[in-house]
Amino acid sequence: MNTSSIYNKRWFRVGSAISILVIGIAAMVILAATKEETNKKEATQRIRQVTTTPMLYADHTMQIHGNGSIESQQLLDLVCFVSGEVVYSRDDLKSGLFVKQGAILLKIDDREAQNRTLQARSSLINAIVSLIPELRGNAQNETYEKWNNYLEQLSMNNTPDLPLIADAQERIRVSMHNIFNQHATVRNTEITLDRHIIRAPFDGYLVNDGAIAGTWISPGHVAVSLINPFKLEIAVPLALSELELLSDDGLPTAIVTPSEDPNKHLIGILRRQNAHIDKRSQTVTIHIELSNPDLDPAFLPGNYMDIYIQGNRLQDVAVLPRDVIAPGPYIYTMEDSLLARYAVEIVASEGDSLLIARGDVAPGALVVTTLLQSPIIGMRIVPFDEESTADTTSF
Repeated sequence: MNTSSIYNKRWFRVGSAISILVIGIAAMVILAATKEETNKKEATQRIRQVTTTPMLYADHTMQIHGNGSIESQQLLDLVCFVSGEVVYSRDDLKSGLFVKQGAILLKIDDREAQNRTLQARSSLINAIVSLIPELRGNAQNETYEKWNNYLEQLSMNNTPDLPLIADAQERIRVSMHNIFNQHATVRNTEITLDRHIIRAPFDGYLVNDGAIAGTWISPGHVAVSLINPFKLEIAVPLALSELELLSDDGLPTAIVTPSEDPNKHLIGILRRQNAHIDKRSQTVTIHIELSNPDLDPAFLPGNYMDIYIQGNRLQDVAVLPRDVIAPGPYIYTMEDSLLARYAVEIVASEGDSLLIARGDVAPGALVVTTLLQSPIIGMRIVPFDEESTADTTSF
């Protein structure tokens, strides 16, 4: 039979087309199966890379963090109690002037007050002079000597305390001569005279300009304001949960650090604690006292501070970053390059860290610190520096 005649047959052409189609479908099926097998093989080889940290248990002293502004323990307005012309003003009492304790800051014209004091002392002397003749005699010789000696001590510049009176008859005689009243009058005039001089009650700096010489000053007028920048304190509001973490051993210490310069610090002591809760913030204010003897500008009153207060000492706990703890709470660990999960007990928080009590997680266990998306218990994981072919895109 002629070959060309076979090719021209319809059944041959149809059969050839069907054969080619069958062979193509078979080839596609084989290729698809091979690709799926390859993908499965690649998927099984993907290993996630993670960072880890060992689980370390130890005793830990809590630090309660707070914030506050430094204030002086001594900020005082020196107010006048008398009126008159200012006859002396220390360097015109300019702001920033440093003064020592006891230094005279201001003098007010006291001539009138001095005259009243002299008049009162003179009246007291006259009263005693009128008393002494009545005490002459043998029976009252001792009393006479006592008051005669007191009269010798009296002067226009000095007024000693009255002698001790133990006898009722003597008290009556002294009272009849108005000596008690005259002595009290002298004391009052001396107090008023003293108020014409204003002295510095402590070492400090003037806050603002004060009264200058030649001005008239009245009772109630603020002569000058004084601040002590060496003795400081900070009011720190704490939540009730934080108060419970404070140390009960003596006076807790605190590290005080400027917010803008964490390299500097001073040590303070928790001296006082308010006995009421602030309604708006639901906090209790504690007061940290500290000193700045070198007058470091970073710790001047008004500066904002970070405060770390000594808390309770917790035994056998681990400190982990807050974002390592999964809701539950759980932590993930790496065991034989496989991901594991353990429940943990959080006993306290400290800033961005949580304190974990010793539990099922063994000391030295490698805690996964990488944030995993869709973690699967038992999946393969390796540290970042061990497997260069691991999957780093599936977290």
